[in-house]
Amino acid sequence: MRSRPRERIDVRLPEYTSDKHHRELGAFARYCILRVERELGEREAWRVDIALSLRGYSSRVSVDDRGIVLEERGNGSDGTLATWDAMCRIEQRLRERRL
Repeated sequence: MRSRPRERIDVRLPEYTSDKHHRELGAFARYCILRVERELGEREAWRVDIALSLRGYSSRVSVDDRGIVLEERGNGSDGTLATWDAMCRIEQRLRERRL
């Protein structure tokens, strides 16, 4: 039985983020995660942290993969690009674990 994405995916942004921006970044992060899971299989839990950094935005994506937590970081000029950067890195690590 598949669990609901909102129960497995936790997206965190700074408190001062607008509701609209929070919804948009949350939707993008969930889209990326579900795209990866369609091909590589569902994981137990995901966490995405997006924050301002000195050079724009940073994102940390972690996934609980069969009791092992994998984590990657990404950077970008906005939250979407930072999340994409981290997701590309974590997707590669999940692919390598599958081999």
